[in-house]
Amino acid sequence: MTGLDIPVEFLGIEDLAQRWKCRVSTIESLAETDKIRFCLRPAALEVALARTPPEKYNTMVRQLAGMHIDHRYIYMMFKNKEHKIEIARIGDYDMKEILESPLRVDFFDLIIPMTQVEDFEFKHGNINEKQYEFKLLSDDFTCFIWCGKEYRFGEMQAKVIKRLWQAREDGNPWMYGKRILTDIGASSDRIRSIFNHNRYWHRIIKSDKTGKYKLNLPPKGTPLLVCSQDI
Repeated sequence: MTGLDIPVEFLGIEDLAQRWKCRVSTIESLAETDKIRFCLRPAALEVALARTPPEKYNTMVRQLAGMHIDHRYIYMMFKNKEHKIEIARIGDYDMKEILESPLRVDFFDLIIPMTQVEDFEFKHGNINEKQYEFKLLSDDFTCFIWCGKEYRFGEMQAKVIKRLWQAREDGNPWMYGKRILTDIGASSDRIRSIFNHNRYWHRIIKSDKTGKYKLNLPPKGTPLLVCSQDI
């Protein structure tokens, strides 16, 4: 079979090294300096939690699979790839209180969520201002292509983006969050609340950490590929 477009939710260490065309030791260095964070493969947790009461099983697998593994365990797994490591804690959970037997995992049980991979690539990639592309697929800003990737947003989320686009066009890209929310008639009192269910919004919108926001685009007048019938 060829031409399959299968969504990938996470990558293993060797998959990541191949994707980035780097050595596994480079991945290890990034993990040890907290630049990327590994979780455990759900299958490893499912085995360990096999005797967990049914009413708690799914919740535990979901929560533990999303938690980052402590640096000391990552170090041990990288240094001892052929041996299983006993993990006593994951996040706030004491595994000894949950499991009847120790949680033992190895190097190949470490994974990194695809969303984190894409965020890292976006932050450290070689995108420059001339490569920015903003292509509207809907006039209400609910769907557009940005830097080669398609994004979809809800109606109120799109209103925030459209308002920030207008601010950029006016030459004053930074806006206070409360002003944006007032202008679009939002009932929420925080920008973050509006984008609560969209994990990609921080790629599109930048915050100055003092209450102001702008589109993550170069200033007006900088070469920018914009495609729309009516923007």
